[in-house]
Amino acid sequence: MDHAKKIGAFDQIAVIEEPFAEHNEVFVGDLGVRVAADESAHTVEDAARRIEQGYSAIAVKAIAKTLSVTMKITQLAFERKVPCFCADLTVNPILVDWNKCVAARLPPFPGMTVGLQETNGHQYYKNWDKLMTYHPKADAAWIRAHKGIFRTDKSFYAQSGGIFVPSAHYEKLVG
Repeated sequence: MDHAKKIGAFDQIAVIEEPFAEHNEVFVGDLGVRVAADESAHTVEDAARRIEQGYSAIAVKAIAKTLSVTMKITQLAFERKVPCFCADLTVNPILVDWNKCVAARLPPFPGMTVGLQETNGHQYYKNWDKLMTYHPKADAAWIRAHKGIFRTDKSFYAQSGGIFVPSAHYEKLVG
């Protein structure tokens, strides 16, 4: 935090995602920035404990922690006025849209006008553009970010981001 202040970046920090080890029990509500529970919020009970420890946001991972647990955690957070955002574990394009379906329904993240989603597969997968072709809705307006924003228009909601549409590529792999 001291270094961020020294270089003038402290006031630009929107959130720090789980900077400590999973079993750390230290109170973090006095750091002067929003700290998000992430890996340690496996259950609703874990999320409640983190909120008591001063965590003021929760990074939810609907892909890894199941949709039902994610909904329970986001409900708890909503009731306690703790914002959530989606983090995607560096996943393929179809799973990005799985998280996008959750992020698009979250209340706007503080200081923003939209739900927040961290996604970085395009930075880590060597063949990201090829993976994009496996998405059954690869040409949809919501697939690619524009200036950092996914345009989740009416067609996105009507088609659930394409996550329930079969992918010919993946069907061949398991068919």
